[in-house]
Amino acid sequence: MRIAILTNDYPPVSQGGAGRIAELQAKWLYAHGHTVKVWRPGPGSGQTAGDVEVEFFPPRTSLPFAKLTSASSFSRLWFHLEDLAPNLKVIDSIKAWKPDVLLTHNLTGCGWGTPGLLHQSGLRWVHYLHDTQIFEPSGQVLALESNTGWRRAWRSFWAGRRAKALGEPDAVISPSAWLLGEHEKFGLFTHNERLVLPNPLEISLGYCEARLEDQTNILYVGRLSEDKGLPVLLEAWSLIQSGFEKLLIAGDGPLRQKVMDLHDPKIHYLGQLSHDEVMIKMYENHILAVPSLVMENQPTVILEGVAAGMKIVAADVGGVKELLGPYGQTVIPGRIEDLAQALLAAKEQTSEPALRQEILEHHHVDRVMSILVAKLKA
Repeated sequence: MRIAILTNDYPPVSQGGAGRIAELQAKWLYAHGHTVKVWRPGPGSGQTAGDVEVEFFPPRTSLPFAKLTSASSFSRLWFHLEDLAPNLKVIDSIKAWKPDVLLTHNLTGCGWGTPGLLHQSGLRWVHYLHDTQIFEPSGQVLALESNTGWRRAWRSFWAGRRAKALGEPDAVISPSAWLLGEHEKFGLFTHNERLVLPNPLEISLGYCEARLEDQTNILYVGRLSEDKGLPVLLEAWSLIQSGFEKLLIAGDGPLRQKVMDLHDPKIHYLGQLSHDEVMIKMYENHILAVPSLVMENQPTVILEGVAAGMKIVAADVGGVKELLGPYGQTVIPGRIEDLAQALLAAKEQTSEPALRQEILEHHHVDRVMSILVAKLKA
């Protein structure tokens, strides 16, 4: 098959797990005999990444997608309104390539009307959900939200407009039943063919022997921000630090300086790490803390922690419990003492190889991608 992939996030210029999933899918498809090309917004020219061609295209919005998080509220609102329309240059480029099927991921910055117009030309279209951005422009729904009535009206407004701009895919794939259910609350994709398919996982297990079993360390990997629960973790750490060797923090974000200014010899700030460096740290350490206050879909960092054999302590938000099942521990988001106690309990917890293997087999890249290919062909 000739498979066109449209996404707003793709390595090496990537901001999160959705980009890594899109890359993994593209590389697997190419390795299994399909012709694959990726289109994504941003400055730059065409490139080949691991034999997969990537074409950058200029956005039709006055504000580049990459600068959205640092823009004013008015600028972000104007961006989202502009972004409802299709990007005609992308449509012409994809049509000229003559794909058999279009696979779309997160579309903010791509022009929400782009895949719908391609679909109208007769191109089969499968859409892959990663988060809540169709009805919440920020892509983030918080577990401890206030003003819920106002937020409901805001999200209903965007759900209606983006659904109208987007059109109707032939099939919609969601990594979690939770995320699909959140879209259903706003009347999205209720009449489409739908499939819950876990995110694929492809991880080398070559570093397992590096873990220091005579130490117990906690690792945090992610954006250094309040919404990701870092302040909650730091407060919990202050209650239990005597029971652990180290708290290692990897990532970047608005709380970076706060972390660097901490006067605690047991807290080690690692900075922004590459994906390979993150995996090495996971194999070397013991407990992965994911204290997010965001209603996460299926956090890639948790899957990678499971693959590395880490004990997982995570906030029970979104699809996290659905992902973990009985493996690891989940806690009520924002509860400092609950998080502290769960981390202490994880220290004494025995390994769970059978549960871990069950998760890894469920997410195995060959199993997941074989199902995806069948859906692309259908």
